[in-house]
Amino acid sequence: MHRILLLLCLLLVTTGVCAQKGYQDVIYLKNGSVVRGMVVEQVPGVSIKIETPDRSVFVFAMADVERITKETIERGAVANAGVSRGYQGLVAVGYGIGVKQYGLDRAKVDVVNGYRSGPHLMAGLGYGLRAYTGDTAATLLVPLFVQVRFHFLDRKITPYLAVQGGTAFDANDGFQTMGPLFGGELGVSIRSGKRTMLHFGPGFELQSLRTYREGDYASRYRPVERQVNSGAVDINVGLAF
Repeated sequence: MHRILLLLCLLLVTTGVCAQKGYQDVIYLKNGSVVRGMVVEQVPGVSIKIETPDRSVFVFAMADVERITKETIERGAVANAGVSRGYQGLVAVGYGIGVKQYGLDRAKVDVVNGYRSGPHLMAGLGYGLRAYTGDTAATLLVPLFVQVRFHFLDRKITPYLAVQGGTAFDANDGFQTMGPLFGGELGVSIRSGKRTMLHFGPGFELQSLRTYREGDYASRYRPVERQVNSGAVDINVGLAF
């Protein structure tokens, strides 16, 4: 009777422990990345397919895999998927030096709220601030834009390409529409955590601006307004989270 009670107690304890823990497959890649989830397909010596907790599916060549293990996880705990999808924010600052005839120097601040669809692609809506120096009617602009970022490699250090387009508003004139804004950036991204990345790179920005020139006899000597494209080569530093 005592042995039966002891056996029942052991079964209850074991069941409780097993109920609190589960197992997950863990793939360690040679580039340093770690992907956790469930292996759904494996072709010996060729490739392996894994589904992460957020239902992302990744396929890796076996030549890129260092080792595959099975590890315990606590039920209810958030599994570290290695690469994931979902919301991603970005804050960036930069400074541009004007180029060509109407180029103006500018200080830049951008904030982007986006969606990351995996280790390579992120797209989002952004807003920012541009402080211009030079002979122009607008010295402070607030741009609204769409930005797309592409990381070429799923590694800790990877080159990236970012493009954006939108319009800017004149903070000096009741936030009247100033004109279209376009920009591009090519740089290097360094993964500093599961979801955090540091960005650094040069870029180019083109902003349509209103300027004024002195009037002549035809305009009765009143200032004449015109739109010009102001370009700048810039350096940018950002943090994605």
